[in-house]
Amino acid sequence: MSLQIWFPKLTALLLVGMVSISAPSFAQTDFIVEYESGMTATSPRTAPPAKPHSPFAVDHYIELDRPLDFGEHFWDESFARASGARGSAQIVVDLQAEQLYVYRAGIEIARTRITRGWEEYDTPTGIFPILEKDADHYSSTYNNAPMPYNLRLTWKGVAIHGAEVDSLSATHGCIGVPLEFARKLFANVRKGDKVLVTRNWRPEVY
Repeated sequence: MSLQIWFPKLTALLLVGMVSISAPSFAQTDFIVEYESGMTATSPRTAPPAKPHSPFAVDHYIELDRPLDFGEHFWDESFARASGARGSAQIVVDLQAEQLYVYRAGIEIARTRITRGWEEYDTPTGIFPILEKDADHYSSTYNNAPMPYNLRLTWKGVAIHGAEVDSLSATHGCIGVPLEFARKLFANVRKGDKVLVTRNWRPEVY
């Protein structure tokens, strides 16, 4: 599917998994994103202040009229670019909501559903640096399983990587994301960038 966004003097065509949307401008009152399925989103909303010592700042977020389904994602940096946002991408993984969020300078630019580890393979929480990047990685522990666009978070094998994402899948502790989303994420982060893995991320926003 494709995402077509119309702006004054600006036309952008972005590849986005499973959705097609259109919008007239950046103004918060008239920027409406409409999905083929009928789901809509507004322009990025201003987020309420975070609690003191919050690890990652969130200044603007995307408001959808329904949750993303497994396999769906969006990636749209048009508002961040128009706002002059710079810097590396910041990643937040919410294990409770089973979603991954990407921000640039506090502006949400992407979101997707994830698959994760459960019970004895529960995905660990904390702040992790990206230790390695490997676009064509295969597991040395689990039968040479493919882990495309692998972003290693721990030396015990926990990583973010492309995977089948549905309501039945699970991992051995890794964070699986749709393949196309994994490719975009891989291209937008660097070794050393921080990833926050938590539960109940910003409930006043999401």
